[in-house]
Amino acid sequence: MKISKIYIAKIENVSRENFPYAKPIDYYKGYLENLSPFKAAFMDNVCFLKLDTDSNISSIIETSEEACKIVTDYLKKIVEGLEISRINMIWDMLYRYTLPVGRTGVVMHAISAINLLLYDAYAKYLNIPVYELLGGKTRDSIRAYASHLHPTSKDKLEKEAISYIEEGYTAMKMRFCCGPSDPLGIDKNIELVKIIRDAVGYSVELYGDAWMSWNLNFALKIAKKLEKYELGWLEEPFLPDDFESYKYLVKKTDIPIAAGEHHYHVYDFKKLLDAGVRILQPDAIWVGGITAMKKIAGLSEAYGAIVVPHTSNIYNLHFIISEPENLAPMAEYLTKYRWLEDRVKNPLKPEKGYFKLWEKKGFGLEYYFETGGEAGTLPP
Repeated sequence: MKISKIYIAKIENVSRENFPYAKPIDYYKGYLENLSPFKAAFMDNVCFLKLDTDSNISSIIETSEEACKIVTDYLKKIVEGLEISRINMIWDMLYRYTLPVGRTGVVMHAISAINLLLYDAYAKYLNIPVYELLGGKTRDSIRAYASHLHPTSKDKLEKEAISYIEEGYTAMKMRFCCGPSDPLGIDKNIELVKIIRDAVGYSVELYGDAWMSWNLNFALKIAKKLEKYELGWLEEPFLPDDFESYKYLVKKTDIPIAAGEHHYHVYDFKKLLDAGVRILQPDAIWVGGITAMKKIAGLSEAYGAIVVPHTSNIYNLHFIISEPENLAPMAEYLTKYRWLEDRVKNPLKPEKGYFKLWEKKGFGLEYYFETGGEAGTLPP
């Protein structure tokens, strides 16, 4: 079975509520608009990339419009006509071909999209779920943690945190409001953590996400004050390339440090591991696809680290369930974002704090625009 054609099937604008949280651009609020999470991730225009084969099997992957254009303008000519099963060869060839302009960022997003298309199409050809291509399930379900808790009023934060316990979650993640650009940022962040801890107690795991918005001085000061709140991890305190700050911080705090959402391929993750980070958070749609995820998993195991991917997109879930639970213990569930759930007919959602994967072939997603339905018609 060969790749016949790769092309853009549809582009849609995604508009979502602009939830408040600390961002690395907070220093320049007077010049840059207050970006929504989707604009900040360059996903406000989502592109559905389609692959057709000579066996009448097709695959669709959603990614950014920018990544789609790289595929259709530069990369598809390299892979069209190749055997669908040559997934590793195609990945390595595209990585080497794009070295002068790639290695990270939107070019790696484009390689990720092609990689996921190949996995989906090949699994469909074999009439199996993608996780069977990866070695099969290691368990029947995946523990989920509730991810939101954006800075808001005390009453709203308390109510939201308690609701997650009532829904069966045993772990949750909050966002910090402030970085070094706010002179009172440390105290404001600490107050948010205190509100949540007072609401849910200490038997629930609580994580904190700084989203690349801190520097080392700020992180050292706040980490000392956060330790008594027993955070399960402190996520992405620094800019992605600031490995020296990661290396210094892990030695100065008892709070585990997590990172990887904005890192790429296996080399970035070795740098994180060498810096002492032991909770890695790659995302299959950005890091290089499933091929890169599996390499990162093997490296992580050798370092005694765990892999907790960014977001619970279907691609990350297939990866997680194919890995031992001690290595890939759980999945993030964005409770309020509705990332792209209203673009598919059958989005996976956790029940009582756990995901259960279906046995549909490929990744198993069914898109509204492919079946004549309309987006946004899912029940609340």
